[in-house]
Amino acid sequence: MCMNAEKVIVVEPVGQVTLVRNERSRYLRLRVKPNGQAHVSMPVLASESKAIDFIKSKSGWIQQQQQKIKTGLTVFKQDSSFRTKFHELKIVPVPQAKVSGFVGNGIIQINIPSNQEEQHPTIQHFIRNTLIEVMRQEAKVFLPIRLQQLADQHQFQFEKVFVKHVKSRWGSCSSINNINLNLHLMRLPDRIIDYVLLHELAHTKEKNHSKSFWQLLESVCPGAKQLDRELKNYHVDIF
Repeated sequence: MCMNAEKVIVVEPVGQVTLVRNERSRYLRLRVKPNGQAHVSMPVLASESKAIDFIKSKSGWIQQQQQKIKTGLTVFKQDSSFRTKFHELKIVPVPQAKVSGFVGNGIIQINIPSNQEEQHPTIQHFIRNTLIEVMRQEAKVFLPIRLQQLADQHQFQFEKVFVKHVKSRWGSCSSINNINLNLHLMRLPDRIIDYVLLHELAHTKEKNHSKSFWQLLESVCPGAKQLDRELKNYHVDIF
């Protein structure tokens, strides 16, 4: 069992930083979470002062990532155009005290109090969480079926498929050919969804990104490299 211990500290100029002592960590590892907070995974015996020095040495990069996140997040408004695979967002001001939502007939309707600004953080948080839950339900129905269709079409075999809310990747394939797929695929174009699914299916035969892997993927997904470049225009948890 891996035991993790977390501590939140403040390191200027980047703000709050979460330190996680992880038995599996062999070195300091830094990432910036979708909320803009820096997160450092560190060996159990590493000193906090060493972690702080490491954070300060990377402060420029951290601030760049924080700015990207700040400018990259959508502010949902009444005239916003946002679609999941099967639903469209609709924001409606209503004479009520609390924000609420309704999902049905292809619509994600968010009712916001008419006396509140739609940009209010509480409203934006509600909208974003509602969209994530809708995508979760869509993904659980659509992705396993589509994955099986593509596997049958191209003679791939996989073990199990899992739909998850992962903040770092669109999909993955384990050593025993279990495939993990991200619910955020539900906001990508169909051709990109199929590319991700075929990418992971190709990993059931080729476990790395070798020349053989790309040849296999190109044979079942023509234009794979171009689709891979298109995928980089999207961010897993920034939308």
